[in-house]
Amino acid sequence: MKKLINISKICSLLALMVLLFNACKDDDENFERTRLFRPVLNETLYTEGNTIIVNMGSLRQAVSYTMEVSRDTFQTIDYSFSSDTSYMEINGSLVGEELLWNTYYQVRATAHAEDAQYDSRPSDLGSVKTKKFPGPQGTPNMQFDVTDTRARVFWTASGAPIVKVKVFAGNDLRLKSPLQDLDLTDEQIAINEAVVAGLTPATKYQIAIYSEDTIRGWEVYETKPTLDFGDAPVYDLIGIDNEMILYDTLADVENGAVIILDPGRTYQTGGYAFNKSVLIVSGYGFTPSLPIIECTPNYNIEAGASLDSITFKNIRFQGRFKDDYVFNIDQSGTLGEIKFEGCQMHSLRGVTRIKGGTGTIQDYTVVNSVADSIRDYGIFYVDTDGWQANNVSLTHSTFSKMQYFLASRTNTTGSIDIESCTIDQAPEQGRQMFRWRGGDGKDNVLGGIKISNTIWGPGWNMSGGEIFAVVGTEGLGSTSFNVVNSWVTSDFEFSSNEISGFPSFIYNGSANGLWEDRENLDYSIKDRSFSASNSAGDPRWRPE
Repeated sequence: MKKLINISKICSLLALMVLLFNACKDDDENFERTRLFRPVLNETLYTEGNTIIVNMGSLRQAVSYTMEVSRDTFQTIDYSFSSDTSYMEINGSLVGEELLWNTYYQVRATAHAEDAQYDSRPSDLGSVKTKKFPGPQGTPNMQFDVTDTRARVFWTASGAPIVKVKVFAGNDLRLKSPLQDLDLTDEQIAINEAVVAGLTPATKYQIAIYSEDTIRGWEVYETKPTLDFGDAPVYDLIGIDNEMILYDTLADVENGAVIILDPGRTYQTGGYAFNKSVLIVSGYGFTPSLPIIECTPNYNIEAGASLDSITFKNIRFQGRFKDDYVFNIDQSGTLGEIKFEGCQMHSLRGVTRIKGGTGTIQDYTVVNSVADSIRDYGIFYVDTDGWQANNVSLTHSTFSKMQYFLASRTNTTGSIDIESCTIDQAPEQGRQMFRWRGGDGKDNVLGGIKISNTIWGPGWNMSGGEIFAVVGTEGLGSTSFNVVNSWVTSDFEFSSNEISGFPSFIYNGSANGLWEDRENLDYSIKDRSFSASNSAGDPRWRPE
């Protein structure tokens, strides 16, 4: 009897297992099949020379992949090919022609199943830039190595001598149809440099160097637009070797005149007092320096002057740190705008100080400029209650080592706008970022202060000490601050009078950790992990 019971139990157990097996089988047959997952990378796209390396995770049910390559985010597709592996090297052997050098490509992949209805959706794998062609050609400085009609081409002596230069259109990406084919002279070969002429203004070119018929390198150049000042009278001082020629010319020109200065040449202010509107601008040339205006003594305005604008474009100002200004105005008058565009201001007591007389200035503008080593009076200081400024605009500029930054003894009737600037070691530790010191009724910016897309480093310790904290404000009790995407480094600190809402964010490293070489005025962002590296600070320092 006992044996019969055991056999019965075994049979029941076997029957239950059969039922469970059939139930699982039914579930498998009824399970709804879905698309393959989109392909993902095992490692970020990278390049070796002009080859793109793609290393995707392998999908078990994928039988092949369709790969697509583009240079315009897939508005058009340069290459499309099939691969049965998840690792590939995209190069001339694979796609039939060499990939372009020094060029951004985008890559995407689609995984295929045995049944096409289960193929994955396309997966964007990212963008990657091929390396620059390895060769001896120098990278041009677009400010000093190209004019409106000429380009300076240069190289280092390495291997076979460079004997030829060819010019190609900017869109001739594979360098097939030269616009100019120039055999170099013995002198050009000896100095490793040639000037190409006959170019069209405001046009992109590719200029290549050759050893006989072997290409050794090429660079992209874009010529500058023709200097066109409309109907304004133009005074061209290029080639005149006289430091007082600017002063002499200013005394004679008409209202609204344009004066063109020679790159690299030095001019003296002569203490000129402006009584007419004028534009003073750098001409084109290959000298790697802006025209220099020595600010001893400073500029002024003539008593009672009424001027629409005084504009400086691509000029360097320098002087004595303890004594000199660009402007130190002590006369009454009316000014529409003082503007510095593409300028450098170095070693001055102040850039613009208004210290006497009565008057108004509608706009004070600094754009695409760099100012450093500025003492007591900062970038703009209204040092009298007899003058009023309306608007102050600082854009795409760098300010470093400034004892004061912005200050006034009276209300600013409009607004202050600081946009995409890099500011470091400004003001001096213990001094005010914004100093409105006129007292009750004279110590506000009526239209408010906006700071956007700006990076601000610690204060300047002029004695070399380790204390860098700054005061936020003096006055400005009724002034609104609007702060957008503006950062400070971790060593920035307020000692008192903090600015509400400033900063937007704190970078988690020091100023030295963020910037390349502060002491030598190189504010290139070296920490590529900084999340605002391409959205904050002076754009000239941002990574590509």
